[in-house]
Amino acid sequence: MSKEVYVIGEIRTNNFSDKDLFDKIGSLWRKTNDYNIENDMKYGIYHQYENNYRGDYTLSIAIESPLSNEKILIPENKYKVFECIQEGHSVGETWKKIWQLEDEKNLNRNYSLDFEKYYPDGKVEIHIAIK
Repeated sequence: MSKEVYVIGEIRTNNFSDKDLFDKIGSLWRKTNDYNIENDMKYGIYHQYENNYRGDYTLSIAIESPLSNEKILIPENKYKVFECIQEGHSVGETWKKIWQLEDEKNLNRNYSLDFEKYYPDGKVEIHIAIK
């Protein structure tokens, strides 16, 4: 089922050539502190891919509460879901695992829209659109 979420911040970046990548992403996530959304579902939405995971992409931070006028539709799609915990570097480590699976030809991504889903209890899922 498709889901509409509300964007509260957005950047364009690259995992490999943007020297300010971690500062940009950290700053973007800190913006969520400006909103009273502790019990709201948060999403890190990866879209507008230049090509594959080595190219430029847009990262949007979104929530379910209508706190902005800008919306993104998370389409109904076929996703492979990776579960991880929010603490430490597990989200980043999970992304490295995803890239490795792709490099090994064990994950056939379609690069339409992928997303991280952050539950209020700390659980995190990464949803990768697949062919």
